[in-house]
Amino acid sequence: MFQKNYPHSFEEKKMNKIIYLALFSFGTLSCKNDIKKNNGEIVITTFAKSNSIKKEKKKPKDIEIVFCLDATGSMSGLIGTAKEKIWDIVSELAQSNDVESLKLGMVFYRDRGDGFVTKQIELTNDLDEVYSDLLEINAAGGGDTPESVNQALHEAISDMKWSNKSSTYKTIFVVGDCPPHMDYQDDVKYNQSCKIAAKNGIIINTIKLGTSCKSAIYHFKEMASCTNGEFMQLDQQASDFVIATPYDNDIYEASQSIDQSRMYYGNQVEQSVNYSKKEKSMAVYEKSSKTSNSARASYKMSKSGRKSWLGNKEIINDYANGKITIDQIKDDELPKELKGKSKDEIKVILEKLKKERSEKERKLKELSEKRKEFIKTKKKELNSSKQSSFSEKVVDVLKKQAKKKE
Repeated sequence: MFQKNYPHSFEEKKMNKIIYLALFSFGTLSCKNDIKKNNGEIVITTFAKSNSIKKEKKKPKDIEIVFCLDATGSMSGLIGTAKEKIWDIVSELAQSNDVESLKLGMVFYRDRGDGFVTKQIELTNDLDEVYSDLLEINAAGGGDTPESVNQALHEAISDMKWSNKSSTYKTIFVVGDCPPHMDYQDDVKYNQSCKIAAKNGIIINTIKLGTSCKSAIYHFKEMASCTNGEFMQLDQQASDFVIATPYDNDIYEASQSIDQSRMYYGNQVEQSVNYSKKEKSMAVYEKSSKTSNSARASYKMSKSGRKSWLGNKEIINDYANGKITIDQIKDDELPKELKGKSKDEIKVILEKLKKERSEKERKLKELSEKRKEFIKTKKKELNSSKQSSFSEKVVDVLKKQAKKKE
Protein backbone atom coordinates (compact mmCIF):
# COMPACT_ATOMS: atom_id res chain seq x y z
CA MET A 1 0.00 0.00 0.00
CA PHE A 2 1.21 3.46 -0.90
CA GLN A 3 1.79 5.82 1.97
CA LYS A 4 0.43 9.37 1.59
CA ASN A 5 2.72 12.17 2.73
CA TYR A 6 0.83 15.27 3.79
CA PRO A 7 2.55 18.68 4.17
CA HIS A 8 3.02 19.69 7.80
CA SER A 9 3.50 23.41 7.42
CA PHE A 10 2.14 26.44 5.60
CA GLU A 11 5.46 26.88 3.79
CA GLU A 12 5.39 23.30 2.56
CA LYS A 13 1.82 23.78 1.31
CA LYS A 14 2.87 26.94 -0.50
CA MET A 15 5.84 25.22 -2.10
CA ASN A 16 3.72 22.29 -3.26
CA LYS A 17 1.22 24.70 -4.80
CA ILE A 18 4.01 26.39 -6.76
CA ILE A 19 5.31 23.02 -7.92
CA TYR A 20 1.79 22.00 -8.98
CA LEU A 21 1.33 25.21 -10.98
CA ALA A 22 4.74 24.77 -12.53
CA LEU A 23 3.95 21.23 -13.58
CA PHE A 24 0.54 22.32 -14.87
CA SER A 25 2.21 25.00 -16.99
CA PHE A 26 4.71 22.48 -18.21
CA GLY A 27 1.99 20.12 -19.34
CA THR A 28 -0.36 22.62 -20.95
CA LEU A 29 1.59 25.56 -22.29
CA SER A 30 4.24 23.76 -24.24
CA CYS A 31 5.94 20.45 -24.61
CA LYS A 32 9.21 22.38 -24.59
CA ASN A 33 8.79 24.21 -21.25
CA ASP A 34 11.72 23.81 -18.88
CA ILE A 35 11.61 23.89 -15.06
CA LYS A 36 14.84 24.66 -13.24
CA LYS A 37 15.82 25.35 -9.63
CA ASN A 38 17.77 28.52 -9.04
CA ASN A 39 18.91 29.16 -5.44
CA GLY A 40 15.88 27.42 -4.04
CA GLU A 41 13.42 29.15 -6.41
CA ILE A 42 11.59 27.40 -9.18
CA VAL A 43 12.15 29.06 -12.55
CA ILE A 44 9.84 28.21 -15.42
CA THR A 45 11.30 28.73 -18.89
CA THR A 46 8.74 28.52 -21.66
CA PHE A 47 9.84 28.01 -25.25
CA ALA A 48 7.34 29.24 -27.81
CA LYS A 49 5.74 26.47 -29.74
CA SER A 50 6.85 26.63 -33.36
CA ASN A 51 4.07 27.30 -35.84
CA SER A 52 6.23 26.32 -38.77
CA ILE A 53 5.17 22.91 -39.97
CA LYS A 54 7.52 21.36 -42.41
CA LYS A 55 5.64 21.23 -45.66
CA GLU A 56 5.95 18.27 -47.92
CA LYS A 57 7.90 19.20 -51.00
CA LYS A 58 5.59 19.40 -53.99
CA LYS A 59 6.22 16.86 -56.67
CA PRO A 60 6.90 18.29 -60.14
CA LYS A 61 3.91 18.08 -62.43
CA ASP A 62 3.48 16.17 -65.66
CA ILE A 63 1.08 17.95 -68.02
CA GLU A 64 -0.55 16.69 -71.22
CA ILE A 65 -2.68 18.95 -73.43
CA VAL A 66 -4.51 18.20 -76.66
CA PHE A 67 -6.20 20.96 -78.66
CA CYS A 68 -9.15 19.98 -80.90
CA LEU A 69 -9.39 22.90 -83.30
CA ASP A 70 -11.99 23.63 -85.96
CA ALA A 71 -10.00 24.16 -89.18
CA THR A 72 -12.86 25.15 -91.51
CA GLY A 73 -12.81 28.39 -93.50
CA SER A 74 -14.43 30.49 -90.76
CA MET A 75 -11.61 29.61 -88.35
CA SER A 76 -8.72 31.49 -89.96
CA GLY A 77 -8.53 33.72 -86.88
CA LEU A 78 -8.31 30.70 -84.56
CA ILE A 79 -5.59 28.96 -86.58
CA GLY A 80 -3.64 32.22 -86.82
CA THR A 81 -3.89 32.75 -83.06
CA ALA A 82 -2.76 29.16 -82.41
CA LYS A 83 0.33 29.68 -84.56
CA GLU A 84 1.19 32.95 -82.85
CA LYS A 85 0.29 32.19 -79.25
CA ILE A 86 0.82 28.48 -78.59
CA TRP A 87 4.37 29.14 -77.34
CA ASP A 88 3.10 31.85 -74.99
CA ILE A 89 0.59 29.40 -73.57
CA VAL A 90 3.07 26.59 -72.87
CA SER A 91 5.80 29.02 -71.76
CA GLU A 92 3.63 30.74 -69.16
CA LEU A 93 2.30 27.42 -67.90
CA ALA A 94 5.79 25.90 -67.62
CA GLN A 95 7.27 28.93 -65.88
CA SER A 96 4.46 29.43 -63.38
CA ASN A 97 4.38 25.81 -62.23
CA ASP A 98 7.01 23.25 -61.32
CA VAL A 99 6.46 21.30 -64.54
CA GLU A 100 8.66 18.27 -65.04
CA SER A 101 7.23 17.24 -68.41
CA LEU A 102 4.85 18.97 -70.80
CA LYS A 103 3.36 17.16 -73.78
CA LEU A 104 1.23 18.71 -76.51
CA GLY A 105 -0.92 17.22 -79.25
CA MET A 106 -3.56 18.47 -81.68
CA VAL A 107 -6.54 17.26 -83.67
CA PHE A 108 -7.84 19.53 -86.44
CA TYR A 109 -11.33 18.88 -87.71
CA ARG A 110 -13.54 19.86 -90.62
CA ASP A 111 -16.31 17.64 -92.00
CA ARG A 112 -16.95 14.81 -94.38
CA GLY A 113 -16.57 16.01 -97.94
CA ASP A 114 -13.88 18.57 -97.04
CA GLY A 115 -10.14 18.23 -97.74
CA PHE A 116 -9.87 16.17 -94.57
CA VAL A 117 -12.21 15.15 -91.78
CA THR A 118 -9.58 15.13 -89.05
CA LYS A 119 -5.82 15.57 -88.96
CA GLN A 120 -3.77 14.57 -85.92
CA ILE A 121 -0.48 15.73 -84.43
CA GLU A 122 0.61 13.12 -81.89
CA LEU A 123 0.96 13.92 -78.21
CA THR A 124 4.68 14.52 -77.59
CA ASN A 125 7.15 16.57 -75.57
CA ASP A 126 8.89 17.55 -78.84
CA LEU A 127 7.00 20.82 -79.21
CA ASP A 128 9.05 21.91 -82.23
CA GLU A 129 7.68 18.83 -84.00
CA VAL A 130 4.11 19.81 -83.05
CA TYR A 131 4.65 23.42 -84.06
CA SER A 132 6.19 22.51 -87.43
CA ASP A 133 3.05 20.53 -88.27
CA LEU A 134 0.80 23.30 -86.96
CA LEU A 135 2.44 25.78 -89.34
CA GLU A 136 1.30 23.61 -92.27
CA ILE A 137 -2.38 23.84 -91.30
CA ASN A 138 -4.65 26.42 -92.93
CA ALA A 139 -8.34 27.13 -92.40
CA ALA A 140 -10.39 25.96 -95.40
CA GLY A 141 -13.55 24.10 -96.36
CA GLY A 142 -16.74 24.15 -94.35
CA GLY A 143 -19.40 26.60 -95.44
CA ASP A 144 -22.11 24.59 -93.76
CA THR A 145 -22.88 23.21 -90.34
CA PRO A 146 -22.56 20.99 -88.23
CA GLU A 147 -18.91 19.76 -88.20
CA SER A 148 -17.13 16.53 -87.25
CA VAL A 149 -16.58 17.54 -83.62
CA ASN A 150 -17.57 14.07 -82.39
CA GLN A 151 -14.89 12.34 -84.41
CA ALA A 152 -12.21 14.84 -83.37
CA LEU A 153 -13.01 14.42 -79.68
CA HIS A 154 -13.12 10.63 -79.96
CA GLU A 155 -9.69 10.59 -81.63
CA ALA A 156 -8.24 12.98 -79.05
CA ILE A 157 -9.34 10.66 -76.24
CA SER A 158 -8.77 7.25 -77.84
CA ASP A 159 -5.88 7.71 -80.26
CA MET A 160 -3.52 9.88 -78.24
CA LYS A 161 -0.99 8.10 -76.01
CA TRP A 162 -2.08 9.52 -72.68
CA SER A 163 -0.18 8.83 -69.47
CA ASN A 164 -1.58 6.17 -67.15
CA LYS A 165 -0.41 8.10 -64.08
CA SER A 166 -3.27 9.52 -62.03
CA SER A 167 -1.03 12.40 -60.93
CA THR A 168 -0.65 13.68 -64.51
CA TYR A 169 -2.84 16.66 -65.42
CA LYS A 170 -4.53 15.64 -68.68
CA THR A 171 -6.81 17.98 -70.61
CA ILE A 172 -8.47 18.57 -73.97
CA PHE A 173 -9.60 21.93 -75.34
CA VAL A 174 -12.33 21.71 -77.99
CA VAL A 175 -12.47 25.03 -79.86
CA GLY A 176 -14.87 25.92 -82.66
CA ASP A 177 -18.04 27.71 -83.66
CA CYS A 178 -20.35 24.94 -84.88
CA PRO A 179 -22.14 22.01 -83.20
CA PRO A 180 -21.22 18.34 -83.72
CA HIS A 181 -23.02 16.11 -86.21
CA MET A 182 -25.49 14.12 -84.12
CA ASP A 183 -26.97 12.51 -87.26
CA TYR A 184 -23.98 10.41 -88.37
CA GLN A 185 -24.88 6.81 -87.57
CA ASP A 186 -21.30 5.52 -87.55
CA ASP A 187 -19.96 8.31 -85.30
CA VAL A 188 -18.96 7.92 -81.66
CA LYS A 189 -21.08 10.61 -80.00
CA TYR A 190 -19.44 13.01 -77.57
CA ASN A 191 -21.46 11.77 -74.57
CA GLN A 192 -19.85 8.34 -75.00
CA SER A 193 -16.38 9.83 -75.47
CA CYS A 194 -16.85 12.00 -72.39
CA LYS A 195 -17.46 8.94 -70.22
CA ILE A 196 -14.16 7.44 -71.40
CA ALA A 197 -12.40 10.75 -70.71
CA ALA A 198 -13.83 10.95 -67.19
CA LYS A 199 -12.81 7.36 -66.47
CA ASN A 200 -9.23 8.13 -67.55
CA GLY A 201 -8.95 11.42 -65.68
CA ILE A 202 -8.99 13.62 -68.79
CA ILE A 203 -10.66 17.02 -68.33
CA ILE A 204 -12.52 18.39 -71.36
CA ASN A 205 -12.70 22.18 -71.72
CA THR A 206 -14.66 23.83 -74.51
CA ILE A 207 -14.54 27.22 -76.17
CA LYS A 208 -17.45 28.33 -78.35
CA LEU A 209 -16.35 31.03 -80.77
CA GLY A 210 -18.64 33.71 -82.21
CA THR A 211 -22.36 34.32 -81.97
CA SER A 212 -23.56 32.16 -84.87
CA CYS A 213 -24.56 28.49 -84.53
CA LYS A 214 -26.19 29.06 -81.14
CA SER A 215 -27.15 25.38 -80.96
CA ALA A 216 -23.45 24.61 -80.44
CA ILE A 217 -23.59 26.20 -76.97
CA TYR A 218 -25.66 23.36 -75.51
CA HIS A 219 -23.32 20.67 -76.87
CA PHE A 220 -20.14 22.48 -75.86
CA LYS A 221 -21.49 22.97 -72.33
CA GLU A 222 -22.41 19.28 -72.09
CA MET A 223 -18.92 18.22 -73.23
CA ALA A 224 -17.30 20.33 -70.53
CA SER A 225 -19.68 19.48 -67.69
CA CYS A 226 -19.25 15.71 -67.94
CA THR A 227 -15.62 15.97 -66.76
CA ASN A 228 -16.02 19.12 -64.62
CA GLY A 229 -14.25 21.15 -67.28
CA GLU A 230 -14.71 24.80 -68.24
CA PHE A 231 -17.01 26.22 -70.90
CA MET A 232 -16.14 29.61 -72.39
CA GLN A 233 -17.48 31.88 -75.11
CA LEU A 234 -15.08 34.12 -77.02
CA ASP A 235 -15.24 36.22 -80.17
CA GLN A 236 -15.24 34.59 -83.61
CA GLN A 237 -11.60 35.43 -84.37
CA ALA A 238 -10.21 34.10 -81.06
CA SER A 239 -8.64 37.53 -80.72
CA ASP A 240 -5.40 38.02 -78.86
CA PHE A 241 -2.82 40.74 -78.50
CA VAL A 242 0.76 40.35 -79.68
CA ILE A 243 3.38 42.29 -77.73
CA ALA A 244 6.63 42.94 -79.56
CA THR A 245 9.57 43.74 -77.29
CA PRO A 246 12.97 45.42 -77.76
CA TYR A 247 14.58 42.04 -76.96
CA ASP A 248 12.97 39.89 -79.66
CA ASN A 249 15.76 40.24 -82.24
CA ASP A 250 18.52 39.37 -79.78
CA ILE A 251 16.52 36.42 -78.41
CA TYR A 252 15.94 35.21 -81.96
CA GLU A 253 19.66 35.31 -82.78
CA ALA A 254 20.82 33.69 -79.53
CA SER A 255 18.26 30.89 -79.74
CA GLN A 256 18.92 30.26 -83.43
CA SER A 257 22.67 30.12 -82.80
CA ILE A 258 22.22 27.45 -80.09
CA ASP A 259 19.96 25.38 -82.34
CA GLN A 260 22.41 25.70 -85.22
CA SER A 261 25.23 24.32 -83.04
CA ARG A 262 23.39 21.06 -82.25
CA MET A 263 25.46 17.95 -83.15
CA TYR A 264 24.36 14.36 -82.65
CA TYR A 265 26.27 11.15 -82.08
CA GLY A 266 25.05 7.55 -82.21
CA ASN A 267 24.25 4.97 -84.84
CA GLN A 268 22.99 5.90 -88.29
CA VAL A 269 19.31 5.64 -87.39
CA GLU A 270 19.68 7.74 -84.24
CA GLN A 271 21.60 10.44 -86.06
CA SER A 272 19.12 10.48 -88.94
CA VAL A 273 16.18 11.00 -86.55
CA ASN A 274 17.93 13.70 -84.53
CA TYR A 275 19.28 15.67 -87.49
CA SER A 276 15.80 15.54 -89.04
CA LYS A 277 14.43 17.11 -85.84
CA LYS A 278 17.14 19.76 -85.95
CA GLU A 279 16.18 20.59 -89.54
CA LYS A 280 12.55 21.09 -88.50
CA SER A 281 13.62 23.29 -85.58
CA MET A 282 15.71 25.48 -87.87
CA ALA A 283 12.83 25.83 -90.34
CA VAL A 284 10.61 27.26 -87.57
CA TYR A 285 12.80 30.38 -87.42
CA GLU A 286 12.02 31.19 -91.03
CA LYS A 287 8.33 30.27 -90.99
CA SER A 288 7.15 31.97 -87.80
CA SER A 289 7.21 35.46 -86.33
CA LYS A 290 9.94 36.97 -84.17
CA THR A 291 7.47 37.32 -81.28
CA SER A 292 6.43 33.65 -81.35
CA ASN A 293 10.09 32.65 -81.57
CA SER A 294 10.81 34.72 -78.46
CA ALA A 295 8.07 32.87 -76.56
CA ARG A 296 9.46 29.62 -77.92
CA ALA A 297 12.92 30.48 -76.56
CA SER A 298 11.40 31.33 -73.17
CA TYR A 299 9.72 27.93 -73.05
CA LYS A 300 12.98 26.19 -73.94
CA MET A 301 14.66 27.84 -70.95
CA SER A 302 12.07 26.32 -68.59
CA LYS A 303 12.63 23.01 -66.79
CA SER A 304 10.33 21.00 -69.07
CA GLY A 305 11.48 22.87 -72.17
CA ARG A 306 15.16 22.21 -71.58
CA LYS A 307 14.53 18.47 -71.26
CA SER A 308 13.16 18.22 -74.79
CA TRP A 309 14.99 21.08 -76.52
CA LEU A 310 18.23 19.41 -77.58
CA GLY A 311 16.90 15.86 -77.58
CA ASN A 312 18.93 12.70 -77.01
CA LYS A 313 22.61 12.24 -77.81
CA GLU A 314 23.41 15.89 -78.45
CA ILE A 315 27.18 15.81 -78.01
CA ILE A 316 27.84 19.32 -76.65
CA ASN A 317 25.15 18.95 -73.99
CA ASP A 318 26.17 15.42 -72.97
CA TYR A 319 29.87 16.34 -72.91
CA ALA A 320 29.21 19.47 -70.80
CA ASN A 321 27.12 17.46 -68.31
CA GLY A 322 29.72 14.70 -68.02
CA LYS A 323 27.34 12.16 -69.49
CA ILE A 324 29.93 10.98 -72.01
CA THR A 325 33.64 11.23 -72.72
CA ILE A 326 35.12 11.31 -76.21
CA ASP A 327 36.80 7.95 -75.67
CA GLN A 328 33.38 6.33 -75.17
CA ILE A 329 32.15 7.25 -78.66
CA LYS A 330 33.07 4.98 -81.55
CA ASP A 331 34.57 6.71 -84.59
CA ASP A 332 31.65 5.69 -86.82
CA GLU A 333 29.17 7.13 -84.27
CA LEU A 334 30.72 10.58 -84.10
CA PRO A 335 28.67 13.53 -85.39
CA LYS A 336 29.30 14.16 -89.07
CA GLU A 337 30.84 17.54 -88.17
CA LEU A 338 33.58 15.82 -86.11
CA LYS A 339 34.41 12.80 -88.24
CA GLY A 340 38.01 12.53 -89.45
CA LYS A 341 39.37 14.49 -86.48
CA SER A 342 41.63 13.12 -83.75
CA LYS A 343 40.43 12.65 -80.16
CA ASP A 344 42.58 15.57 -79.02
CA GLU A 345 41.18 17.84 -81.74
CA ILE A 346 37.62 16.86 -80.81
CA LYS A 347 38.25 17.64 -77.13
CA VAL A 348 39.56 21.11 -78.01
CA ILE A 349 36.53 21.77 -80.24
CA LEU A 350 34.03 20.56 -77.63
CA GLU A 351 35.62 22.59 -74.84
CA LYS A 352 35.30 25.69 -77.01
CA LEU A 353 31.70 24.90 -78.00
CA LYS A 354 30.77 24.13 -74.39
CA LYS A 355 31.92 27.57 -73.24
CA GLU A 356 30.22 29.32 -76.16
CA ARG A 357 26.91 27.57 -75.51
CA SER A 358 27.05 28.29 -71.79
CA GLU A 359 27.50 31.99 -72.54
CA LYS A 360 24.69 31.99 -75.12
CA GLU A 361 22.33 30.27 -72.69
CA ARG A 362 23.21 32.78 -69.97
CA LYS A 363 22.49 35.62 -72.39
CA LEU A 364 19.26 34.00 -73.56
CA LYS A 365 18.03 33.55 -70.00
CA GLU A 366 18.79 37.18 -69.19
CA LEU A 367 17.03 38.44 -72.33
CA SER A 368 14.01 36.21 -71.67
CA GLU A 369 13.65 37.66 -68.16
CA LYS A 370 13.77 41.22 -69.54
CA ARG A 371 11.19 40.31 -72.17
CA LYS A 372 8.95 38.81 -69.49
CA GLU A 373 9.05 42.01 -67.41
CA PHE A 374 8.40 44.18 -70.47
CA ILE A 375 5.33 42.11 -71.41
CA LYS A 376 4.07 42.14 -67.83
CA THR A 377 4.06 45.95 -67.84
CA LYS A 378 2.39 46.16 -71.25
CA LYS A 379 -0.27 43.63 -70.28
CA LYS A 380 -1.34 45.81 -67.36
CA GLU A 381 -1.96 48.65 -69.81
CA LEU A 382 -3.85 46.40 -72.23
CA ASN A 383 -5.90 44.76 -69.48
CA SER A 384 -6.99 48.17 -68.28
CA SER A 385 -8.57 48.68 -71.70
CA LYS A 386 -10.26 45.26 -71.31
CA GLN A 387 -8.92 43.77 -74.55
CA SER A 388 -9.89 40.15 -75.11
CA SER A 389 -7.13 37.54 -75.02
CA PHE A 390 -7.70 33.96 -76.14
CA SER A 391 -4.35 32.76 -74.77
CA GLU A 392 -4.87 34.32 -71.34
CA LYS A 393 -8.26 32.61 -70.98
CA VAL A 394 -6.67 29.27 -71.84
CA VAL A 395 -3.70 29.82 -69.50
CA ASP A 396 -6.02 30.76 -66.62
CA VAL A 397 -7.93 27.49 -66.99
CA LEU A 398 -4.73 25.44 -67.33
CA LYS A 399 -3.17 26.96 -64.21
CA LYS A 400 -6.30 26.51 -62.13
CA GLN A 401 -6.82 22.89 -63.12
CA ALA A 402 -3.12 21.98 -62.88
CA LYS A 403 -3.04 23.40 -59.34
CA LYS A 404 -5.78 20.98 -58.29
CA LYS A 405 -3.45 18.08 -59.12
CA GLU A 406 -0.96 19.20 -56.42
